[in-house]
Amino acid sequence: MARARHRLYQGLGHGMLRAAVHVAEPTMVSWPGRSVSLEDWRVWLGTVWADETFRQAVSSASPDLATQVQAILDGRSPKPRRVRRAALAVARYAIRYAHRSTPYGLFAGVALIEFGDTATVRFGDRHRTVTRPDPVALDEAISAWEADATRMADVDVRVHPFARQHDGYVRVPSEGDAEFRVALCSPALRFVLDAARTPVRYSLLADKLAAEFPATTAHARTRLLGELLRVRLLRSSLRAPATVVDPSEGLPPALRAQVHDGPKAADVRIDAMVRLTEEVLTEAETAATVLARLATHPNGIPAWSRWTERFTDRYGEDTLVPVEVATDPERGIGFPDGFVKAAEPPRPMSRRDRLLLELAGTAAVTGARSVPLTGAMIEELEAASGKPRLTAPHLELAVQVHASSAEALQRGNFRLQVVTVSRSAGSMTGRFWYLLPDAGRAHTDLPTIEPGAEVAQLSFHAGRVPADLLTRVPRMLPRIVSVGEFRHPGDGVLFPSDLAVGVLDGRPRLVEIATGTRLELLAPTAINFLWNNYTPPMARFLGEISRATAPQVTWFDWGVAWALPFTPALTYRRTVLTAARWKVRARDLPGRSAVLKEWAGQLHAWRDRFRVPERVLLAEDDQQLPLDLRQDMHLDLLRAHLDASPTGVATLHEAPPPGADDWIGGRAHSLVLPLAARA
Repeated sequence: MARARHRLYQGLGHGMLRAAVHVAEPTMVSWPGRSVSLEDWRVWLGTVWADETFRQAVSSASPDLATQVQAILDGRSPKPRRVRRAALAVARYAIRYAHRSTPYGLFAGVALIEFGDTATVRFGDRHRTVTRPDPVALDEAISAWEADATRMADVDVRVHPFARQHDGYVRVPSEGDAEFRVALCSPALRFVLDAARTPVRYSLLADKLAAEFPATTAHARTRLLGELLRVRLLRSSLRAPATVVDPSEGLPPALRAQVHDGPKAADVRIDAMVRLTEEVLTEAETAATVLARLATHPNGIPAWSRWTERFTDRYGEDTLVPVEVATDPERGIGFPDGFVKAAEPPRPMSRRDRLLLELAGTAAVTGARSVPLTGAMIEELEAASGKPRLTAPHLELAVQVHASSAEALQRGNFRLQVVTVSRSAGSMTGRFWYLLPDAGRAHTDLPTIEPGAEVAQLSFHAGRVPADLLTRVPRMLPRIVSVGEFRHPGDGVLFPSDLAVGVLDGRPRLVEIATGTRLELLAPTAINFLWNNYTPPMARFLGEISRATAPQVTWFDWGVAWALPFTPALTYRRTVLTAARWKVRARDLPGRSAVLKEWAGQLHAWRDRFRVPERVLLAEDDQQLPLDLRQDMHLDLLRAHLDASPTGVATLHEAPPPGADDWIGGRAHSLVLPLAARA
């Protein structure tokens, strides 16, 4: 008989509600289909576009699409394929408008949630919208300003902190994992690299350059500095560090006025008061505990294990090595595998994989869409992965609450659906702390892996400009570690050069060199460290190292069973830990030339064979689009997804049952709950 387990996690007393602003889709006429006239498409688009609130939401999210739709309605876009693509894009937004809770522009927003003895739900219509400059437009405006030497005279500049010299070149990161290389053949370049190692006024740097190389022309010196700013080898103070929520607030007045007149990115604070019962929080704590026990890597991912072994082989245990030395492939051992170039190495079949394949296969044979986990099953899977030595100190759990009414919720008649799990507290909520300051203040006393370690806030820029606002989080902790930013030294500010790394008892640890203080860094950003080089390797390294040997708690990982065409839902108590999931392949359906009726007939035949419900969620990365496979528009969206997919595969998850959101007035929602390890 399975032994009882206490909950590993407890809530921090609050949570964040993510909810759709609207509860109904815009008015839509019948979907035109593939073989219709341009006028039919214009009628459909015109009907949807007549909804002013929807039009504003789409225009804010995608100005290019809005321009294209208006051109179609004005009769200026005669190509049928272009019109159809625009209509499909608008259709996706129309579904998202009322059925997705992920905060995005004017579509969905956030509010605080509390817990108490009674369930209370109130929504008003006085939502607060906050806008900031669009990151791409802001970057273009700053780049243009940096190209003007006269305007730059009073701006501070410094060499990019990530610039590295090697083999006669200096390298500096660009977008993603790309980089610029500049040959070190110019004495003037070498002088600038030395003179701007720390922040210096642009005009002073130009004067020093003129004094050192009087034979060069002013034009040549200006061109050199302009080029170094263009390739980001020089970084200017115009690019505010990530703890500045609005990156335009410190710009020169003329530049600030320019960007404020340009495109905007919007966030919405929902006018809502939501209180849930403690019973809901208890269920979430239990779900997080089960997911932690079922972690695929209970003692850290293999890349970190290999890095720790290499470090110990080279330096031994309890030896502190400066972070910048240890991570340098020439002077040290470099970063863990996959940090510099995104990689997903194959992993061998494990005992856990075999158990899950058996579970999924049995469900498929017996026709079970859902499998309730027992204590014995959890213990068997936990044993197959290995015994964890540590508990992850904190995390965030995103769930949906399913209940037919607030009264049913009060009676305890509810279910939870796990949406996702983040690596740490603040990951999903941090970027909204500026809207909800109380949510951030609760993170000032988080537990740590090592007793007595200090939690500091990690601050860095995203590796790709469009994601800049995802890392902008107000400063909530007394000390920050600034990575790759233009930032003047100051009280409570540390840089990678101030830090060292060592290994003790097989666990990596981060230490402040000057004081010996052990640090554990909080990275309050929703950017997935594994995704498409959006995170600089040094930022990921510092954000992960303290938890490198702790369980990697994520949504439920089916392991090699992900390759199966079907995996069942797994439930525990009142929680759906992972929804039922199907894979449909383009090769199993008619080709592009088939009419929708023929294509839909084959799809429904596939649905009958695999017992796929009518209402599903089309999953792409961590985004899910609700589809009703009885509707032609939704079928066309699925077909377009398959046509565009490089793998020819669409992943479908079972959707929540009808009425699941009735307790919150039918509003699409999810709750993000910060959880900390119990003592």
